[in-house]
Amino acid sequence: MQKDVIYIDTEDDITAIIGKVKGAKAKIVALVPPKRIGAIQSAVNLKLVHRAAENADKRLVLISNNAALMALAGSAGIPVAKNLQSKPELAEIPALEVDEGEDVIDGDALQPAPAADTVSEAATAIEGAEEIAPASVATSKPDAPTRSAAKNKAKIPDFNKFRKKFVLIALAAILLISGLVWAFAFAPRATIIVTARTSDIALNTQVKLVENATTSLQDGVVKMVTKTSKKDVSVPFTATGKKDVGEKATGTVRFKPTNPAIFATGATIPAGTTITSSGGSTFVTNNAVVFDSDEPGSVLAAGKTVGVTASASGASYNGASGTASGPSGFATTFTGSTSGGTDKTITVVQQSDIDEVSSQVASSSDTDAAKKALEKQLGGDYIVLESSFKTDKGEVKPSPAVGAESPDGKGTLAGSITYSMAAVAKSELNIFLKAYFAQTIDGQTNQKVYDNGLKGVSFTNVNGVDGGFTANITTNGKVGPKIDEAALKEFAKGKKTGEIQDYARNINGVENVEVKLSPFWVTSVPGDAKKISVEFKVNE
Repeated sequence: MQKDVIYIDTEDDITAIIGKVKGAKAKIVALVPPKRIGAIQSAVNLKLVHRAAENADKRLVLISNNAALMALAGSAGIPVAKNLQSKPELAEIPALEVDEGEDVIDGDALQPAPAADTVSEAATAIEGAEEIAPASVATSKPDAPTRSAAKNKAKIPDFNKFRKKFVLIALAAILLISGLVWAFAFAPRATIIVTARTSDIALNTQVKLVENATTSLQDGVVKMVTKTSKKDVSVPFTATGKKDVGEKATGTVRFKPTNPAIFATGATIPAGTTITSSGGSTFVTNNAVVFDSDEPGSVLAAGKTVGVTASASGASYNGASGTASGPSGFATTFTGSTSGGTDKTITVVQQSDIDEVSSQVASSSDTDAAKKALEKQLGGDYIVLESSFKTDKGEVKPSPAVGAESPDGKGTLAGSITYSMAAVAKSELNIFLKAYFAQTIDGQTNQKVYDNGLKGVSFTNVNGVDGGFTANITTNGKVGPKIDEAALKEFAKGKKTGEIQDYARNINGVENVEVKLSPFWVTSVPGDAKKISVEFKVNE
């Protein structure tokens, strides 16, 4: 394989050497150092040249038989050959000698710098040599002083270790001081829990619960909300009703007066007059028949005709003819045979069909599930009016409708059931209760409302009215002495637990006092009032 041979000049720096390597045309580059090794006597420079060769996709070989330079090349990963014809090999890195002596510097063991003429002689000797060892490799090693002698010499301390220890000690001291400042200046807190003797005040008043209203004690109104949910239902049923839809027979009858007096006084046969055929079929007149005395005698003598309709449908009413019984004073006869009657019966939906399956539309389990879902939808911020729960089936309709024909005798009861429930937000109720109990102690500056009874409130006698409901609100509030919180904090600053308890118990209406200090190492109340909190409890 072809290779390029690069001869390094003594004056070449590392940049020039790298440039020559990159500029080589062959893939293998043989690097021949001068007798005075120059820039490549540094392991760092050798690694830089090796990296540049790899980046340029070239393989670098160092031509030298200098043991020190071969060792440096081996540490840099560069193969070495003794001459251009030898096979290149990666030199072994010599093991480092371990000095088991003490980690101190013996000042007396340091050799003085060589004189100027000695340096000149050494330089002359180096120029005459065939190859030079790198400056970093010592050619000789002075005899080391014995360990017993080193112990008698003055020792120079390791200032790096001392500096590390000093920094660690300083950090520990800062953390300790910071912790102490936090523990005794910022962390201490105190909570004074005062239990007051209170008296109950009962509330039982009627209010109106209205949506889209403003809660007002004066108006006796509490705002409420209504939540709804819908469920689609579909229940099949069987139509059992029967309906006769056959046609009724029709015909014509003639009325002829039999009493001559009728001609003089006149007479009227009203519409709907029943006519019975000789076969027993009944018909009714469609219109009234009037006999006027002013009419010509010929008309009256011949009689008058009127249309009749069978009282029921069916073919049995067809064929009625001849004489018939009718109103008294008249001879009644059919002018021809009746006809047009037909027989036809259909299946229709009747109310009993709907009533039979209506209980399946909304079962008790469905109702309970809907009620629980509405309560969950309202959540814990509302007080539910359970008696306001309603189930509206108004949108559930039968198909076909009641009385309508069902050709296949089947029907469906389907639509949406609406469930609704009213509730009062605790925030709205709190406004009402707060105003009510504040009114009870109006003008009593030494009294305070400790509990407005929100937790124990209940609604009774809930009744629906236009726009909402009426209901009775019942609960118990607690009223007790008013304690000056600011004065208590001011006294407690820097005091022990016992001092604070003695002071607070002397306040009229105070039943018990508890002081909680935190963290656990705090033994007295902080001197800053902002770090003191006061809680008021009522006696149960």
